[in-house]
Amino acid sequence: MEQTDQKVAVLKRLREMLVRQRDTFSTYLQLLEKEEQSIRRGDSDALLAQVELERSIIADIYTLKKVIAPLETLYRAAYPQTESTIPRMKATLEVMNAELIAHNDRNRQLLRTRMEELRTEIGALRAWPRDAAPYAEVVPRMVDITT
Repeated sequence: MEQTDQKVAVLKRLREMLVRQRDTFSTYLQLLEKEEQSIRRGDSDALLAQVELERSIIADIYTLKKVIAPLETLYRAAYPQTESTIPRMKATLEVMNAELIAHNDRNRQLLRTRMEELRTEIGALRAWPRDAAPYAEVVPRMVDITT
């Protein structure tokens, strides 16, 4: 009886962690979409805040992976014939992970393109021909001393 309770507890805990990981992936995907919008708008302040949030989400994902790995080992020992919900959840997480990687790559490429556009604009500003300043120092050539 105690062994069955332990198996059920491992299954519940693993399922909870996988659901939490799915929710974290979903949050991360929404953040990547917001980052894309910020890149397109050129909103660097929003992008900076989103990148900082992204760092915390990634740290959360790694923490979850560290918790899930031993639970999966216990799960495989407890359910060698496999149970139906966990493999489906893992498959969903793998699809979400692939989607996250693809979206992150798109954002990076978009950011590279935007940065190159800004470099070109800055380069054009530097090369812009400048006329003499209207208040440039005028050196007198002749002095009128008749008055």
